[in-house]
This record gives sequence, structure tokens and C-alpha cells, in this order.
Amino acid sequence: MHRDIPQQPPIMQPREPHAADPVPDDPTAFYPAAYRSELSLGNKLARAVWAVVHLLLFRFSPVPCHGWRRLLLRAFGGRIARTAKVYPSARIWAPWNLTMEPGAVVGPEVYCYSVGPIVLGVDSTTSFRTFLCTASHDIHDPARPLVTGPIRIERGAYVFADAFIGMNVTVGEAAVVAARAVVVRDIAAYDVVAGNPARVVGRRRLPGGDV
Repeated sequence: MHRDIPQQPPIMQPREPHAADPVPDDPTAFYPAAYRSELSLGNKLARAVWAVVHLLLFRFSPVPCHGWRRLLLRAFGGRIARTAKVYPSARIWAPWNLTMEPGAVVGPEVYCYSVGPIVLGVDSTTSFRTFLCTASHDIHDPARPLVTGPIRIERGAYVFADAFIGMNVTVGEAAVVAARAVVVRDIAAYDVVAGNPARVVGRRRLPGGDV
């Protein structure tokens, strides 16, 4: 006598995740939500265009062609004096936030992170790989909003190689920032600072200047 054998229910195979599927909350995430940029679409588009111009027309221009680079920076809103000099390997995040007074120099591989205004005074020098940083994030807010503040390098000041200048900082007239110093507070005129964080280590002596 033949008896029917009951059919077993089919075994369900796990489905491969699909790109359109909602991403489940990550229980390991530290912040309650992903960071969202506060910069406008216009800002992003302008920087995208500037990035192309920088790559094609600025970055590989011959070193002596300071006038050509001044022209490009002015075309994007930079206020650049006729005798200011910017080296081709320098990076300018937003030219429209950069002001260079007569004789100001932005040296090789300097990064002007000009989310906020940067003003480089008469005959001031920012040397090799200096980082001028006008923006950060509020570390006390889980949303990590962007915070910005200006930087001003006064006339005759000299910032040496690899130094970091933070936002809301003024480097006073004829002051000197030693190589690799980290400056997060204002520097008085003619002071010489060094270290991390930068501390006063002396005074600059110039003929007819402060002692």
C-alpha cells in the first residue's frame, strides 16, 4: 500500500542586500546622525570650477609668472595687490576670501584654508607648507557644525615653514612664527614664538623697530 509522503516546506535562502534597501541604524555609531555640510550649493560649485582652473592654469604655471596667478585669483574674487606673490604649488581653498596687500608672499605648498577671511598684510611672508586654517567644527555639539574665524598676518610678519595658524588669530606687525609652531592665540607685534602651542621665545630686533 502506497502512502503519500508529506512535502517539506521550501528552505528560504537569505536575500542578498540591495542598494535601494534602507540602511539599518548602526548600533556602533558614535554620533546620532551623519555629518551634513552647511556650505551652500553655490559655494561648492564655485570651488569645483576653481579646482579645475587651479589644476589646468594655476598649478603648473612657471614660478616667475606671479602676475598670471594674481589674475586668476582676482577672477575668482581675490583681492590681490599688484606686487603680491603666490607660488604655483600654493593651495587656495576659496580665492574670494583671500586678501593680499602689497608685497605679501604666499610661499610654496602653503595651504590657505580660506573658509573664512584671510588677510596677508604688507610685506608679510607665509613660508613653505604653512597652514592657514580658518575653519573647524564645534566638538561639543553632536551635529559637529562648521565654525569659522578670520586670520590676519600683519605687515612685515614672517611665518616660517610648516607652521599652523588657527582661526581667529592675528599675527602682529613684524612678529615671527618659528618653523612648525602651532599658533592658536594672537601674537603681539615683534614677538618671536615657537613650539606647540606657540610661546614667546624672544623679540625681533630690526633697525628702527622695536627691541
